[in-house]
Amino acid sequence: MQAILPIEVYEAFEKGLGKVDAKIVVKSIETTISYNIENKWSSSKDNLLGEMKKEFASKADLQLVRAEIQQLKTELSAQMKLYFLILLFVIILTNPSALEIISKVLGITK
Repeated sequence: MQAILPIEVYEAFEKGLGKVDAKIVVKSIETTISYNIENKWSSSKDNLLGEMKKEFASKADLQLVRAEIQQLKTELSAQMKLYFLILLFVIILTNPSALEIISKVLGITK
């Protein structure tokens, strides 16, 4: 971004330094200001990008979350099967006629 000083600044330098020296001084000031603006913009942009990367999840982060969810699903499924079998055995043990009913439902004959 090119910085341009107001004409009044150039005119003030021209009165004290002369036309050629005023142009050199004004051009140097504009170049310095432009460099500082670009430098500050680049630094701010890098800082902002770094902060955004800290706040937002990356694809790798999402992949880790997906893997954790899949693992939890597998563990939950295994637990549910175990609880179902325990419940089935409890029903059979506490109700003597339950075994006959389950056999009929499943089509198992003696």
